[in-house]
Amino acid sequence: MENYLLKGAVTELIATFDSQENLDTGMYENQCDFQMESGIKGLFCNGLAGESLYTTMEEKKAMTEIAVKKAAGKVPVVGNIAEMRLCDAKKMLNLYVEAGVDAICVTQPYVLAYTPDLLYHFYSELAAMTKLPVYVYNAPQTSNTMSPSLVDKIVNNNENVVGYKDSTQDIIHLQTMMAGIKDGKHFECISGSDATIYPTLAIGGCGIISLISAVFPKPIIDVCEVYFQGDSKKSFEIQKYILDIRTALKGAPFLAGYKYAASLVGLPMGIVRNPLSDATDSQKQVIKDNLTRLGLVK
Repeated sequence: MENYLLKGAVTELIATFDSQENLDTGMYENQCDFQMESGIKGLFCNGLAGESLYTTMEEKKAMTEIAVKKAAGKVPVVGNIAEMRLCDAKKMLNLYVEAGVDAICVTQPYVLAYTPDLLYHFYSELAAMTKLPVYVYNAPQTSNTMSPSLVDKIVNNNENVVGYKDSTQDIIHLQTMMAGIKDGKHFECISGSDATIYPTLAIGGCGIISLISAVFPKPIIDVCEVYFQGDSKKSFEIQKYILDIRTALKGAPFLAGYKYAASLVGLPMGIVRNPLSDATDSQKQVIKDNLTRLGLVK
């Protein structure tokens, strides 16, 4: 794995908004500083959990430029594309290149159902536009979950498509996809869910693009590093602890629990953007109680 661009714990950065729902670049800079100080292995910009569906292209570029500046070449920065139209996806790719990212990740178009052929050409056209490494993101939330054979076709037929961010949480899917990668192809299989870090590593994966690590990076770093050191049993124990953290953070509407938890550890990330909703007082209390029980906050 020495030549892998993404190995170990990579953090999916969270968009930061002030009380008026404007992008707060100061909070975003602090978040990037926190990640770099934690020893995280990469920064992932504008994922679905980073409110990419609620931010403009200009905001996405601004956040990415901050991440690139803060990473300062010490860790890779990946720009995620989540656009419905191919023309917009191409524009976003060019903005990421201008921002100085090290790699591109592409989320499939969402809402409407698309044929495998359309999805294949969507990815292939974007990959052909750049010499940067490209990662396929398979996100079930889009209603266009890609089959193992389609992922293999995209990876095998595009030289610079070098990796896969898997959020299917389907171990059969993942094993089938891994079996279809052609011999000799450089390929990085990365978990896209904090619930499946250990299983992904166990079948030959190389890491995680994590949301939990945006707030609590240590266990996410540890589950990977301990596994790489050969202690599978301890890595699995850490994974079980991570499942408890994940459950605690999901005790509020999408992303709101993570932003509230961040405020508890002195890393304010602001509010979620409308029409998303923040955690209620009762939800906050349950989250705080659970995180206290897990030894993550006092």
